[in-house]
Parts: sequence; C-alpha cells; structure tokens
Amino acid sequence: MPLHVAFLWHMHQPDYVDPALGAALMPWVRLHATKGYLDMIWQVEQHPEFRCTFNLTPILIKQIRQLVDGEARDLWRDLAAVPASELTGPQKTGILEHFFKANWETMVKPHSRYWALLQQRGMRTPVTELARVAGQFSAQDYRDLQVWFNLAWFGYAADELYPQLRDLKQKGRGFTEDDKRVVLDCQQDVLRRLLGHYKAGAERGQIEISTTPFYHPILPLVYDSDFARRCMPGRALPPRFSHPEDARAHLAAAVAQHTEVFGAPPRGIWPSEGSVCPELVPILHDLGLEWFATDEEILWRSLGGQRNRNDLYQAYRVQQGGAEVSAVFRERSLSDFIGFTAARNAPDRAADFLLGHLEQIARHSGEDDPLCAIILDGENCWEHFTDGGRAFLDALYRRISRHDQLRPTGFHAYLQGHPPRRALSQLQTGSWINADFDIWIGDPEENRAWELLGKTRAFLQGKADRHEITEEQHRRALESIYAAEGSDWFWWYGGDFVTDNDLLFDQLFRSHLQNVYRICGVPVPDELQMRICRSEMHDQEYQPMAALISPQIDGAVTSFYEWTGAAVYETDKGMSAMARTTRPVEAVLFGTDSDTFYLRVNLRADVALTGKTGLRITVTEPQLTVVEIPQLRVGELDCYVLNITTAGCKAVLGQILEIAIPFRVLHWKPGVEAGFYLQLNRDGVVLERIPSAREIRFRIPDDRFVAENWQV
Repeated sequence: MPLHVAFLWHMHQPDYVDPALGAALMPWVRLHATKGYLDMIWQVEQHPEFRCTFNLTPILIKQIRQLVDGEARDLWRDLAAVPASELTGPQKTGILEHFFKANWETMVKPHSRYWALLQQRGMRTPVTELARVAGQFSAQDYRDLQVWFNLAWFGYAADELYPQLRDLKQKGRGFTEDDKRVVLDCQQDVLRRLLGHYKAGAERGQIEISTTPFYHPILPLVYDSDFARRCMPGRALPPRFSHPEDARAHLAAAVAQHTEVFGAPPRGIWPSEGSVCPELVPILHDLGLEWFATDEEILWRSLGGQRNRNDLYQAYRVQQGGAEVSAVFRERSLSDFIGFTAARNAPDRAADFLLGHLEQIARHSGEDDPLCAIILDGENCWEHFTDGGRAFLDALYRRISRHDQLRPTGFHAYLQGHPPRRALSQLQTGSWINADFDIWIGDPEENRAWELLGKTRAFLQGKADRHEITEEQHRRALESIYAAEGSDWFWWYGGDFVTDNDLLFDQLFRSHLQNVYRICGVPVPDELQMRICRSEMHDQEYQPMAALISPQIDGAVTSFYEWTGAAVYETDKGMSAMARTTRPVEAVLFGTDSDTFYLRVNLRADVALTGKTGLRITVTEPQLTVVEIPQLRVGELDCYVLNITTAGCKAVLGQILEIAIPFRVLHWKPGVEAGFYLQLNRDGVVLERIPSAREIRFRIPDDRFVAENWQV
C-alpha cells in the first residue's frame, strides 16, 4: 500500500501591534510575507500534483489585513521610507541597528554592497557606539541600506513575479528615492495579494488551510494553568489562571475569521505549539473542527510509553465528554531534519535523505493506508538556505508527486477516505516540545507574567460584573486580554530562549495588559510599568571557562574534577524562534591548558551511530582549520581510540567523546580570540550543527586569565 505523506507548514507571527500606538513595533509580518509566505504558496503552484496543508495563524492573518488596510503602521517601514537626506540622528542609529537583521551568510554576504555596508558599520559594533559610527555614512550609504534591507527580504517567488526587483538587485548600489519606492510598493502589493494566493490554492483543492487559536495561546494553560501539573509534577507554578471561556473564545474567533477570509470554515487545527489536553476535545467538536495534530511524544505518552513506530503512521479517534475528533501525530525526526538540518546539505542530497526514509516507512508500516505527518515551521528555516529553499522544495515536491509508493495529501482528504480505526483511551496533556509546558510556565519570569495576566483578567471581570464599563469597553478590553494570553511572550521569558529583542517582547506583553486599564478609564498599576525581564540577554550563549583544564583523553568520566572549569554549551538553549527536540548531542564542554584545546561531546544515550557517522570540528578563528573524525565507532570495547585526520590530535569515544588538539595545529596563541563549531555527519548528510548558527567564540586563556581564575 502507498504511504500517504501529509505536510503541514505552520506560519505564525506574534501580535507586534502596540495597541497604544496602533503600530507594529517589529517588521516580521511584512518581511516574512515577501519571503517565506509568498515563496511557499508559489512553490506549491509550480507542482499542481502536490498536496499539503498550510496552517496560517489568525493573528498573522489579522496583521496582514491591518497592514493592507492601513489600520496599523509598520514603524520599520516608516523608517525605510524617510528620504535619506532628511534622516535625523536617532533615525540613522536606528537604521544602523536594525537594518542588518537578516541572515548574514545567505541574505547579506551574497550582495557585495550590502556586505560592504555591514563591514562599514562593524560586525560587532555595540549599540552604544552607533551614534559615533553614524557620521561615517553618507546619505547615499543610508539610502542603499534602506533599499538593501528590504530588497534582501524578497524571496525567489517575488523575483519571478516582480522583474523590477531583479533589476534593482543587479543594479546593486547608488539607489534613488524612486528605487526605494519601487521596493516598498512591491512589498505592499505582495501583502495585498498574498491571502488570495492561499485562498485560490484551497479552492482548487491543492492545499488545505488549517487554523490555530486566535492569538496563539497555549490553550490548556488558558483553560487551567494547573493542568501543567499533569506533565510537570513538582514544579513551582503561578497562582491558578483558569478561563475555559477564553479558550473557547480564541477558537471561535479563529473559525469566524478563517470563514470570512477563505470562504469556508477550517476543517482542522494545529493547536498553538501542538498543545493539547482532553478538555479541548468538546470545544473543537462543537465548533466543527474535525481534526487536530500534535507531536509523536504526545502519542507515546497517551499509549502509556509504548513505542512501536507503526503506531505513529495512522490517525486516531479521541473522545471526551461524548465528543469526538480525529488526531494525527507528527513524525518528529523527518520534520526536524527539514527545519534544522536540510539547509546544511546539497538540495538533492537532502531530498534523497527524506525520500529514502519515506520509502522505508512505506515498506515496513503494518497499516493498510499508512499516514506520515511532517509538520514544522514554514518560515524561519528558509533563511538558512542559500536559495531560500527553492531547489530543495522543488526536488522534494517533484519526487514525492511522481513516486509510486508515496501519495501527497492534506489531512482532511486523508481522513475522508481513511477514517481512524483506533481510539485513544486517554490523551496526554502537553505540547510538541517534550510533551510538557516547560517553555511557557514554571520559571520565575514566566510565573510573574501569568500572575500579572491573572490580576488584570480578574480586574476586568470585576468591572464587568459590577456593570462599571460598557459592553463595548468590555469587548475591547477582552481583546487585549486575549492578545496577552498569546504564547509568544512566555516563549521569550525565562532562560529557555533569548533574543536581543527580549525587552521589546516584554514591553508588548505589558502594553496589552496596560491597555485593559486604559480602556476601563483606570490608571495603569505601577507593577505593569516595571519590566519582567531580568535583563535583555538572560544568559550567555554558554557557561564560560572558569579555570584551565587538562583532562585525560580516555572516553570516560575518570574524575568529576577533570572537566571542572570547562566552558559548557548546552544544545537545548540558544537564540532561536524555533525549538528542536531530537538532538543527537546533549552538550559540548571545552577548555584549554597552556598548549592544548580540549573538547568533550556528550552524545544522547540513544543516539544510533549507524552508517558512516563522523564529527567535523571547524575552527574559524584565528585561522580556518578543519579537524575531522571520519568514523565514530562503538562496540564491545568500553572505548575506541578514533582515527583523526590531523596529526598530533587524539580522540577517544566511550562513555563520552573526548578530543585533544594542540594549539600549534590551530595556530592559536594565548590572549587571541578563537571561534569554532561542530558538525555531526552521517553518510555525507549533516545531522546536527553546534551551534546551529554562528560559532562558539571565546578568548584563549593567557597569564591574566590564570591570575584571575586561580584555584586551590
């Protein structure tokens, strides 16, 4: 029997519109529209036989419509539109700070003028120094930067649909104000036409469009924040927040807007961050939603921890309170490969890797009509492809569409022809990340945010119950509550993920709560004027070195103390809008003595070192050097001394992987800044890069370091 392959591409941006200003404080709705959102539907249009699902979140759709209708301004677009000769000092520093926020390798460096402007500003110039640097840029420099920032955010579909953009990219420099208007007008045209492309795809039956709770909340936590105890026992939680009526309101509003925009109600839902609980089933059923999707870990825990892979490749019936909906579960490893690793491989090789695994599932699945659900972020990963993912998706869609063992499908189409035969007796409460809610609740910052949300919600309810506000005030204030319930604010609170815009997200969250009091005509409480974030950057990207080390390279944890003082990079933390759960590497420890660089790689206990699995260490500074272990081996012996490509180096794999590389191999000297990253490869395909972007940077210890960090 053929394998039905159901892709779901999730498209989402948080609510960037500050209610007090009526303006978007960040430009990512507009810029992702001209790149990922347009590229993705255009790519499907080039393959009429391909079928898939797009999940467009309601708050994303709302913001697109606001930008089209002029109901909200985009402050970064306003900054780009100012004639370069009229820019004020603060506007110049704002441009220098923000207009290089793109993937430098794939979106800045390929364009010589844009790259030169970045070097002119300085790649690591602190924000506090930008006012001084601003005077070194001419009006033409600023105009070229205004154009290039927006031009670089157009993807391959826009280049095909708007030839004038290709002409401007070829021109490269010396842009005029008229050139700038062409770029900004093309952006607006993309926004105006975008949702129509998706509607047309749904009407011709090529795509299905699913939805999400309106403001992208973690719906089980809105229903009852104490539900987190089911999957996070023992964690400190905030005062209970329980508003089932808000959970229903998010879903009802999503269905209503979807019906208005696309002419038909949605059939299914990707719950925000795949977050589910049994109590949501009756609400989904009542609103006519036939299916939901979430992660495979939810399935395994719902089945009591059983992990027969064939159980994954089918749909299930989920029943609660006399209601029933269908459930499908995400194939995690293939989804994560596309989102995090495919860009590091040649497009054909990455497509072959996926096709090979899908063929294997088709051969070995015990189901009559097996289903493989591949679900992932449909926007952020494309920035890491040199061509925006065009060649990879073209190869993947073409090969799946023509394959005799594979059938591309949407979820509704599959379920219509193949109703679920199995029912789940219970549904695990949790999200697609580790089947819990750790990202959004339980940290002091997150709990403080929930506490303030609860206080504001209770204040509003009291006002309404005492009839102290009008129905219109109540409606408008509730909308601000719903916006504050969105998951995105809680994603960036705490230490799980960090960004240089943490304080801006903090401001947006509190602005929605502040707006409730303003609408009710009451002064904003002082506690909502105070930021929740402890700092703009919660933690360093890694725990830095605290002492020199000289571990024994034997693949074993010989002594607790031999790696004490090493720097520690944990792979589950970092500056990212995406999360990953299938990482072969748990942590990297590193450090030095006076003449040797030491690395320790902690592999997951269940990682399979099949095929030709190797590790590549790329040192980027002070001189490019590559040290490679072609084959990681395990077996009956406690440890293996591994072959390594560079003379004088040593690597041993056992309980852990330990590596020693002399300074002379790397051209290192004390006091010099160093940078490196690791790649785990299998049969020529990159499985993981650490870090996923940039490199780990540190200063090689010198005499001063030793003096400041001596230990008894």
